[in-house]
Formats: sequence, C-alpha cells, structure tokens
Amino acid sequence: MKLLHYARGNSFLKLFNSKFGTFLLIILVTCWSYDRPLKSFVINRNYPVNWCVFPFLLCSYGFLILFWFGIIYINTDVPFMQHVNMYHVIRTGRKRWAIGQIWGIMTRSFIAVGFTVLSTILPFIPYIEWTNDWGKLLRTAALTNASEVYGFQYVIYYDIFNKFTPIQLMVICFLLCWLISTLIGIMMFLLCLIFGKIFSVASASALAIMIFPVLNLHPKIRNKLALFVPTVWAEVARIATSDYGYYWLPSISYMFGFLLVGIFIMSLIIVIRIKHVEFYWVNEDL
Repeated sequence: MKLLHYARGNSFLKLFNSKFGTFLLIILVTCWSYDRPLKSFVINRNYPVNWCVFPFLLCSYGFLILFWFGIIYINTDVPFMQHVNMYHVIRTGRKRWAIGQIWGIMTRSFIAVGFTVLSTILPFIPYIEWTNDWGKLLRTAALTNASEVYGFQYVIYYDIFNKFTPIQLMVICFLLCWLISTLIGIMMFLLCLIFGKIFSVASASALAIMIFPVLNLHPKIRNKLALFVPTVWAEVARIATSDYGYYWLPSISYMFGFLLVGIFIMSLIIVIRIKHVEFYWVNEDL
C-alpha cells in the first residue's frame, strides 16, 4: 500500500513541471497545424470526419520524429536525483524509490500519448463523426487526389479500413505509443544509471533517428531492420499497405511482445542496479 501511495504521488510530481508543460504546448500547436489542411477539406465538403486521425498523423515523418524527441525531452530529468528525491529515498528505500520512478515514467507516457490523441481531435470540433465506421470523408480523402489539392500533412491509408475499425486501430496505436514511450523512458533511466545522462540521451535520440534508415531502405530488406526499431512501429496505420509489394512492419503480436518483455527486463535490471549506485544529488528543477 505504501508503495502504491508513493508511486501515485511520484507520478503527479512528474506531470507538474515545466518540461512536461512545454511538451504539451508544442504538441497542441503542432497537431493544430497538421490538421488544418484536412479541416479545410472537411469544411469545404460540409461533411463530418471520423475522430480516429491520430494513427495517420503518426505516419508523417516530421510529426513522428518531433513526438519522439518530445518524449526524450520530458525524460531528461533522469536519473531523478534532484534534491526533492533525496527525501523520498530516505523514506521509501532504494528499491521502492526505483519502482516509483518506473511507475512515474509509465504514467507520464500514458498522459503524454493521451494528450496527443486529444490534440488531434480538438481541431475538428464540431466537425467530428463519433462512430465506429471510417465514414465517407476519410474514404474519399484516401481514394481521391484531395491530399494534393488541399496539401494534407499526412496520408490517409485506405487499406487499413478493411483490417481494423476506428476503435481497434486507435486502441492498438495508443497502446503501442504508450509502451514505446515507456520503453524509451525506462531505457534512459537504466543507461543513465550505468553510463551517465549524456550517453542516455544520445542513445534515445539515436533510437528516434533510426526511423529514417528504416524508411529509406529497400522494402525487401526494410522489415529486417524494422524488427529492432520500436520507434517506427507507431506507423501501425501502414501495416496493411504494401510498399512495392512488400509488407515491412512486424506483426502486432511481435510489437507488443517485444515492448512488454523489454520494459520488464530493463525495469528488473534497474531495481537490481539501484542497490549499488552512488547517489549524487543535484540542485536541479524537475
């Protein structure tokens, strides 16, 4: 019970800080900008759009790399050795403190992804179609040259309409982004404990940038590298669309299995490692 109480309190601490606030503001403004061309199409057609646009927005390279660097930015408070945490370690012990930090990373990632989803929907209000059907407008956008005429910032992939409903795709996409964000945060925490903050941030940045080598490889071999680059899995809306006859994204089960196992193993290493780490407290804002 004490661990749960501390984990909950630590989660609030990770949410109410300047870095997380900056991330939310940038995401809100960016989503509004990326949604504007599609909104113009909606208004011109005078027909509501389905609420599930978040998965397609993640297929925009520019937005996706911005999102991952935002996730890295809000996790640059690792290894959580600000003065305020010194008292937490004394009260809870190292093991509980580490578990609380991991829980905080998971909570912060959940809120970050949830806010991003909400930010993709807000620009379309009141032109939202609250159904579990893809609707005529998105189908029209996917099958016509509307993207060229209106300058869409992201592609609407038609093939995914026949594979998942909006709710199914949104749940899959949300959970994947949450787990990938959690994986990045926990990886940064672990690497920071072992090698230091600079190496931690550099490694997370490299993982984000690996999106581009994956997307620029020949489709025939792209699937091999994609197996080990979780940051590109956020483009799950492309999973049913072939590229020159090749499907390159891993299966949904592989993605979730990889992420869950990775998070568990790294969390276990952190809990073990934290017993032998020297704590150097710093006077630094959360």
